[in-house]
Amino acid sequence: MEDERKELTEVMIFDKEYKVADLSDQIKLTFNALQRMEQEAQEASYQSVKANSAVQFQATALKKMLDKDKDVSEPEIGEVSEV
Repeated sequence: MEDERKELTEVMIFDKEYKVADLSDQIKLTFNALQRMEQEAQEASYQSVKANSAVQFQATALKKMLDKDKDVSEPEIGEVSEV
């Protein structure tokens, strides 16, 4: 099967277009590293939002459980409970 990936001939860096063939190996490596870091930063941001949402959901669920349990298990002041 033929490789369907196209090799880039030009890239946009800081709003300026460059021919890949004209860039040094160091610039290419740094550009690729920067792109990967940006992707990882976006993923980390997403994971943080996801984790914070899960924490809030669990905290809300716990509060509801405690409120429900309190309503059932704690007698009002002056109320006599059976032992």
